[in-house]
Amino acid sequence: MTFSVRLKGEQTAMAVAHEMPLLDDEGRVMAVRCPSAGCGAVVDLISGRLDGHIVRGQECRMSGVRVVVSEE
Repeated sequence: MTFSVRLKGEQTAMAVAHEMPLLDDEGRVMAVRCPSAGCGAVVDLISGRLDGHIVRGQECRMSGVRVVVSEE
């Protein structure tokens, strides 16, 4: 499973999920592991964006970024 994330003003980054993301009853991705270095939190996807989350006492820079998930 791979997913891409795009921060505002930056190129799309690809990340590989080594574990299956959390899926709902209809097979839609509900949560993925944050690809930010040093974070790795399991984060809910809200309308295709990573939900806000905290790493080392501060909001993770990946909070709110758009995520596209695909199988590979």
